[in-house]
Amino acid sequence: MQMIQILAATAAKTGIWDTFLAGFPHLLGMFVVLVTLACLWGVCALTAWLIKTFVPEPVAAPAAPAPPVDVERAQPHAAAPTPASGIAPEVVAAIAAAVHTAVGKGHKVVAIKPQDTNWEKAGRQAVLGSHRIR
Repeated sequence: MQMIQILAATAAKTGIWDTFLAGFPHLLGMFVVLVTLACLWGVCALTAWLIKTFVPEPVAAPAAPAPPVDVERAQPHAAAPTPASGIAPEVVAAIAAAVHTAVGKGHKVVAIKPQDTNWEKAGRQAVLGSHRIR
């Protein structure tokens, strides 16, 4: 009975303004976060504008004119033969270009072999290998 009287006394003292002031720290925190995000957005936009304004665009070199092609004597290109490994020459060229880009000059691709196991089998082996057998 005494608890009900305490609750009734505190309920009578709280109004809308008191409820707003009780939640004020939360609203203030949300406002600070939103203002901070707006400031970060402004800094990013300002940086982008400064870069566009003060950094000159790179000038592309003019392309060399293509040599004239005699249409009457031109022969269609035959499809490149696939090497014995079964990997298309375009794939080999792409891998070699990636190695050159990542590692640099002075390296050579010696062999390219297809993967023997598939991902599904490797995943099952990893799951089964992680269990402890009693």
